[in-house]
Amino acid sequence: MPFATAVDGVKLSYQVRGGGQPLVLLQGQANNHHWWDPVRADFEETFRTITFDYRGTGDSDKPDEPYATRGFATDVLAVLDELGVERAHVYGTSMGGRVAQWLTPPSPGADPPC
Repeated sequence: MPFATAVDGVKLSYQVRGGGQPLVLLQGQANNHHWWDPVRADFEETFRTITFDYRGTGDSDKPDEPYATRGFATDVLAVLDELGVERAHVYGTSMGGRVAQWLTPPSPGADPPC
């Protein structure tokens, strides 16, 4: 199983399937990449899907520290860097949607996402 290394040294388990443009799938809180198993194949006909286990879940490291959506977004960037992906589509559900907001550059004059 491949791992990316976050800026603080945490190992992040990730999975890549399919072909085409990259699509990062971000699951909700306390779930690992298997949350996407029932629907992932539907995306793989068009996209190269990228999932990962948030720190603290699945096969990723589980450091004893507070977790936050902004930190999870930084972890997404570590996975994309490991894969050499500069731009990707992002689909997040529940907390994954909050993580996705941190990955989007703010519009000029806009407040940052919560």
